Amino acid sequence: MLIKEIKLENFRSYEFLEMPINKGLNLIYGSNGSGKSTIIESIYYALSGKSFRTTETNNLIRNKTNQLQALLVFSDGKTVKVTKKTDNTALITQNKGQKRENYTSLVKKFPTCLVENKEFFFSSSNPEQKRSFLNKTLFYVEQEGAKKINELKKIVAQRAGCLKNKDFNQIKYWDEQLILIEPIITDLNYKLCEELNNAIKNSNIIDVFAQNNPWLNDITIKYLPGYGVNALFSDILSQNLEKDTILKRTTSGPHKRSFDILLENKLASETLSRGQQKIISIMMHLIQREIIKKNTGLDPILLMDDISSELDKENANLMLKYLIDNSVQTIMTSIEKAHFSAHKDVFLFHVEHKGETSYVK
Repeated sequence: MLIKEIKLENFRSYEFLEMPINKGLNLIYGSNGSGKSTIIESIYYALSGKSFRTTETNNLIRNKTNQLQALLVFSDGKTVKVTKKTDNTALITQNKGQKRENYTSLVKKFPTCLVENKEFFFSSSNPEQKRSFLNKTLFYVEQEGAKKINELKKIVAQRAGCLKNKDFNQIKYWDEQLILIEPIITDLNYKLCEELNNAIKNSNIIDVFAQNNPWLNDITIKYLPGYGVNALFSDILSQNLEKDTILKRTTSGPHKRSFDILLENKLASETLSRGQQKIISIMMHLIQREIIKKNTGLDPILLMDDISSELDKENANLMLKYLIDNSVQTIMTSIEKAHFSAHKDVFLFHVEHKGETSYVK
């Protein structure tokens, strides 16, 4: 489903915004601090309940006001409206208020793929970011798997509470639960990384970018289960008990899972430039989008923040070619428009900031 229009009221620096969204490529450009990323953020927030810039959603409400609203209008006429008052839970309605909604249901209906600046260098991002990438993909690919991830989080939280209180009888119970769920989580993630590797070998995304980056053909994903694989996980838990008790957390296990990106079996972060690492990140999110589309039949909206940073003109053109050829609705931001303005298929929006207010032209 395509976004047709966005309306904002008291969202960060926007007192009011009414902006059409084209079905293809939309570039929002302007100087640093002008309010470009806020538009991407508002779409992401409206469809997920989260911000990629802050964990405190009260910060999204414009200064000296106590309520924000974000309205998305889709190509079929349906709407999603989010109203957030200070210190209150967001109220979500669909179709002009006819139906109350929750974010779990909304995320299933309207998937997004977000490429943000801190995720550009996937090969060197922290394990938590990589887990988030795996978890989001599993959410759409394997619903039972997603439930197991939530179950794992509860087990780890309960065990942490027991470690804090030195309740060793209860720790034994949660150890057993962790040992039972570990092979399920590990198997799910190994299979997902195998699917990612197959996509890297066979996706036309690689064919497009490899024209200028032949080294992409040697990229592989290596899954890291979160503990040393040369011993039984049950033995590792026993060996780590004293350390876990001191630190009051479970230091090894499937909740610590991650992955490495390898180039010819070496860490890509040790071999590639920042620009090349950014290409990998864009490629990974586009592959994620393809996997979600294949498994759900839905067409995820692509959100790309600060896209021109570290990306040269040749690779920007390759990216645009893929997005245009595959009719991917994309909303992206950039400080400058030089890489994109020559393309007739890219719709341009200029953001300016005056006083405390942002405007789109």
